[in-house]
Amino acid sequence: MRRPAFALAAILIAAAQPADAQTRARFERVTLPGEIKIGVGHGIGFLPLYLASDLKLFDKYAKAAGLPARIVVQRYNSAAPLRQAMSKGELAAGAFGLTAFLLARETPKQMVAISGVTTLPLVLLTAQSNIKSLSDLKPGQRIAVPLSTSPQLRYLRIQAEQLPTLGLWTRLQQQVVVMPHQDALDALTAGKREIAAYFSSPPFTQVALKDPKVRAVMSSVDVLGGKSSFFVIAAPRATLAAYPKLAEVVAKAIDEASAMIGKDPKRAAVTWLKYEPSHSLDVRAVEAILRDMKDEFGSGIYGVSATAALMNREGKLNSAVPDWKTVVAPAIAAGPGS
Repeated sequence: MRRPAFALAAILIAAAQPADAQTRARFERVTLPGEIKIGVGHGIGFLPLYLASDLKLFDKYAKAAGLPARIVVQRYNSAAPLRQAMSKGELAAGAFGLTAFLLARETPKQMVAISGVTTLPLVLLTAQSNIKSLSDLKPGQRIAVPLSTSPQLRYLRIQAEQLPTLGLWTRLQQQVVVMPHQDALDALTAGKREIAAYFSSPPFTQVALKDPKVRAVMSSVDVLGGKSSFFVIAAPRATLAAYPKLAEVVAKAIDEASAMIGKDPKRAAVTWLKYEPSHSLDVRAVEAILRDMKDEFGSGIYGVSATAALMNREGKLNSAVPDWKTVVAPAIAAGPGS
């Protein structure tokens, strides 16, 4: 089955050419003395980190701040091995979804957000003209989500509970199916009746919306009343104690890289395809996607208060988060966020 580069890494590793292998090696090296290692996943949301590495922005700001170590980035195929590496102390920091971060801050390591990266929205899509809200979904019509633990499920529940249809969420839970992004996208655009809606994330959203039949029903922005960080870079408090300037360095590098995405999306597209080669997207296609997403990158951390309030209501957090600034490093608290 055809799969694009933004599917996870096993496919990418098989498809990569020797030059790409050399590129990946810089991201998958073992920890060396004098290195601060940040663990990340795969996907277009990590583009600012790829650019910051390629353009030596981490080195630039680390030197200016007097940081006594180099910052390197290591990619993981999925969240599980990344979390394991964090728990073993093999990483100084790592990428977390916002919900996962809020849970991790209550662990013994007491995680602190040191930078945002992107606020890419999650969007519920349909190709059926009669579906204008969740209440229009009939019994038997399926809603595709990427994971059973994905934030898409939380957004579905919140939106369903806000609608007047009695027992809507109870019914919709039975209609949710877990499907890889590309499979869900193919089913939706092919008009297969069993998939009436697909809760997407970029760049799948942008690819899907090129089909004139596909349109948005709702988004994470609608549910939370504003944008929300797709993921954040977080580190244990012990790491920040050892490297007090780390958050400042990472945030500045990510902000400069993010600005470049807006100013030179073609160069950014070339960089992404170097790290994550694609058989279905060329530079032009990725450049067009990045033009649509240019305002969704940066170190700001958003949606913390709204997400924490929802998790508290569900009994998922042990403590409240009265202010987003209480869970981030001081260097980030001085910047934009919510």
